[in-house]
Amino acid sequence: MKTSHGKYQPAVVVYALGVFAFLAVWLSPAHAEVQAKFLYNLSDFTGAIPYSAPRVVVDRERNEISVLSGGEVRVFNERGMEIYRFGEDLDIGSIVDLSIEGNGDILLLAYSPPPERRYTVVRCNFRGEITGKIEIKNLPSQFSDFSPNRMVSLNNTLYLADLNGLKVVMTGLDGNFKEGYDLFSMLSMKRTKRVDVEILGFSVAKDGSILFTIPTLFSAYRLYPDGKMASFGKSGSAPGKFNLVRGIALDSRGNYLVVDRLKSTVMVFDGTFTYVTQFGFRGLRPGALVAPDDVVVDTSDRVYVTQNIGRGVSVYAMSYK
Repeated sequence: MKTSHGKYQPAVVVYALGVFAFLAVWLSPAHAEVQAKFLYNLSDFTGAIPYSAPRVVVDRERNEISVLSGGEVRVFNERGMEIYRFGEDLDIGSIVDLSIEGNGDILLLAYSPPPERRYTVVRCNFRGEITGKIEIKNLPSQFSDFSPNRMVSLNNTLYLADLNGLKVVMTGLDGNFKEGYDLFSMLSMKRTKRVDVEILGFSVAKDGSILFTIPTLFSAYRLYPDGKMASFGKSGSAPGKFNLVRGIALDSRGNYLVVDRLKSTVMVFDGTFTYVTQFGFRGLRPGALVAPDDVVVDTSDRVYVTQNIGRGVSVYAMSYK
């Protein structure tokens, strides 16, 4: 409606702006339809490899996938076929995790045999040949009992996580301490014993945010580089609620992918922690999941979901409309 002077009335302008704002949000990428299509399982020339809850890491520069299981590292191309393997003849103790640096070097987190059980980070070239070691140094006294079992190398920083102790340490590639977090203290769980909780999902976003899940709290968390923390999740069987939460990762659109082992599915939440959809289902058919454990996303938004009882690693392709 116009006034006699040909100008729009303020109420009409406000209404129009409100409509435009609503459409802008409704049509934004965060609210786009998200789908996941099952592609294949990681395989060699004999067929799908019957992994049980292996560690999977993406080489983002070369779009290759490295899988650690039973002390052996296998490397797969972007089509999911094995192209190389190493590790069985490395005399470095028990390998618990791996990470890939930008130059293609492979970092292995390993523990010496009992009774010492000392951890070290071993650097290998792309052939799996040892080229050096990184000694973790100058940890503050509150990390004297630090015993990492997860490792991520990103932006010249090593992120080491003690999942049972709920502690995270960041160091330089020279091993010198940069920063550390006691997540148990940060979450103010004074009425809960530390032994009653543990982290079962852990990853690091491109901006350095630390993503993790705590199943007993039915929650997923994001610890931002500035030290602020956000969380989401509620217990329940309805879509978008957690039963037994495990791995967590981000896709290229900023969506959170969270594994629920009991539901045998991967749930997708947008950047505001709003539930969007889920994929995977319990069973033995292609695309089904059996006791899923972890989730990893590559640069092409292919999603790698690890499973237990010999079900291997299932690969899905994300699409957005």
